[in-house]
Amino acid sequence: MKLFPISADRASLALTETGGHLSDVVFTVDGGRKVSPMHTAPWANETLPADTWEILRVLRGDFFCAPFGSSDLIPGETRVHGLPANGTWRVTGSKPGSIDAVLDGTVLGATVAKRVEVRPGESVVYQRHVMTGGSGRLPVGHHAMLRAERPLLLSFAPWTMALTPPDPVETPPGGRPLLANDQTIADLTHARRADGGTVDLTVYPTPDGFESIWMLVADRTPAFGWVTATSPDENWVWFSLKNPRILPQTLFWLSNGGRDYPPWNGRHKCAIGIEEICGYFHVGHAASIGENPVAAAGSPTAVTLTPGSAVTVSYIFGLAATPPGFGRVKDVVAAPGGIRLTDAGDRETFAACDLSFLAAG
Repeated sequence: MKLFPISADRASLALTETGGHLSDVVFTVDGGRKVSPMHTAPWANETLPADTWEILRVLRGDFFCAPFGSSDLIPGETRVHGLPANGTWRVTGSKPGSIDAVLDGTVLGATVAKRVEVRPGESVVYQRHVMTGGSGRLPVGHHAMLRAERPLLLSFAPWTMALTPPDPVETPPGGRPLLANDQTIADLTHARRADGGTVDLTVYPTPDGFESIWMLVADRTPAFGWVTATSPDENWVWFSLKNPRILPQTLFWLSNGGRDYPPWNGRHKCAIGIEEICGYFHVGHAASIGENPVAAAGSPTAVTLTPGSAVTVSYIFGLAATPPGFGRVKDVVAAPGGIRLTDAGDRETFAACDLSFLAAG
């Protein structure tokens, strides 16, 4: 697998030529401590059957999806998450801290360009995708994945709706769903399970042996949206930042041994997708551009491509060290030179970053 590395003093990674996934993401905090929070599939170094989708062969870190979810409308493209997550990216420019690439082929006639960047003094990764031209409506999103071998405490920017997809993400005998499908969740700490009882969605991992998906619909009025995952055991907090008017939903993929078929084989565990999207779950291109309850509630579930114009999607994720006792994040606010994260006990940490990056898309 061909990789294109970039690095700065506090963040490094490599871009995969196939699928444009972010590999080997490492943050340096506390004057030298290295943290690698992102997930890589356990079969990454295995030889898989020839007909295995590229996205599964490469699965790691984060990648851009267009369409997000099942590709059920674009002729000749049936792979989940579309050409950007499976196809070939050609590098058009490279510096030590940044890389520019363009996708081989088009999506609904649009060219897709990618920029990935790390900057001195920041434990942050910047990504921007620009879709130029084309015609039609398209669900899009980022597919960031964390590894959670130790508990992660999740927190969220203001949201308006929480729900599960209309159908189970898995069914026996091939897999086991954790959450009851087609539910509106009023209390994230007491979501209904498919097998009875409730589960707390603000802590991950959830129970072993299950697969599930749920989604938050963002309040689109704040200047920026965010999700945080605090590791109290390892004294860090991971965060994602977005423009909620461009990516108005967050899909959470809870993958903890709930798929028994290849290449999953019950071994894909302690992985959580925190996926900033404009779409209706993962269920398909057609479902996202058609009538669905999220769009009906006023939250767009697709972007619109038009000839002669461009759609820009900008996204940031990063990591900050936390002081002793720092727990679940209560709020994330803009501060000079970055963001300030405050936990429920009013402990604070700071992350240097450039919020203006989100203004373009």
